[in-house]
Amino acid sequence: MAGLTKVNGDSNPVVNVGNDITQNANATIINTGIASPIDAYNIQFVAGDISGELARGTNGTAGAVETLLTAIAANATVIAYQADLGATAANSQVSVVLERSSWESAAAMQVALRATLAANIGANGPMTTTTMDVRDVGIKLAAS
Repeated sequence: MAGLTKVNGDSNPVVNVGNDITQNANATIINTGIASPIDAYNIQFVAGDISGELARGTNGTAGAVETLLTAIAANATVIAYQADLGATAANSQVSVVLERSSWESAAAMQVALRATLAANIGANGPMTTTTMDVRDVGIKLAAS
């Protein structure tokens, strides 16, 4: 019977597979804890100020970012997100990194979100979902 050594959490004992048995110190495998393949989507709004939607409204209504993430979390595990106002309000966008997503494409996600969410999800101003564009071009990382 063959023996099997399991490695949990730390994958450094795993030797790189190749033509040689040497271990390359510059190619150390890092275990991020993510259990499945990830998807990254960029959700753009044509109009609205996403920076004003990070907080709840004065009446306690969830802001657009919270509303959007709640809708996404119904079909995927949200690993990370970033809200970005961009140069103008017309460039407002939310980038999300997901795992275990049931959507097969950005188009499928867009159709589902538009069907699930109200036409305006803004608590502090208009954030229109009817013109919301979901792209699978990945995420836009902010400069620090």
